[in-house]
Amino acid sequence: MTKNFVEELSWLLENKKNISLKETVLLIKDLLKDDSSEQFNMFKIKSNRLNKNVLVGILPQLFQDNELFKSNADILDFADEVLNIKINSASNRSRKEYIGCIVCEVPKLDDRKLNDLGISLENILGNDSKIKKMKKAKKQPNFSWNDAIVKLSKL
Repeated sequence: MTKNFVEELSWLLENKKNISLKETVLLIKDLLKDDSSEQFNMFKIKSNRLNKNVLVGILPQLFQDNELFKSNADILDFADEVLNIKINSASNRSRKEYIGCIVCEVPKLDDRKLNDLGISLENILGNDSKIKKMKKAKKQPNFSWNDAIVKLSKL
């Protein structure tokens, strides 16, 4: 989890020149100071900015599952329904470009919703059984991302 976070943070810092590296380092130092265990849960941190960065790390991992997201339309549906991010599908972008667009919109989202979503997605992604249930649910008629995420995060 930490490795993924650092990789995604590195990518984000390279692509978004207005992000303060100093501020990010201070947040990470505070995080490490407060936690005595080697592995820690990034979502327990109260910093909304850090939670957004963690979600930025989770989404690409989630979107790379070709069984769960068979097409770009599936990714755009998730972004619209779960994140309330609307991206024009007529622009005919590649899968990676759509993922990048979504990831770049995450910092603009509502902080309270992001924290809950991040916790739920981490819970699901960390459990192979829940991922299989998500894939099975996705094949059902009237599938709803929000309903599936809520239901699976409670298991």
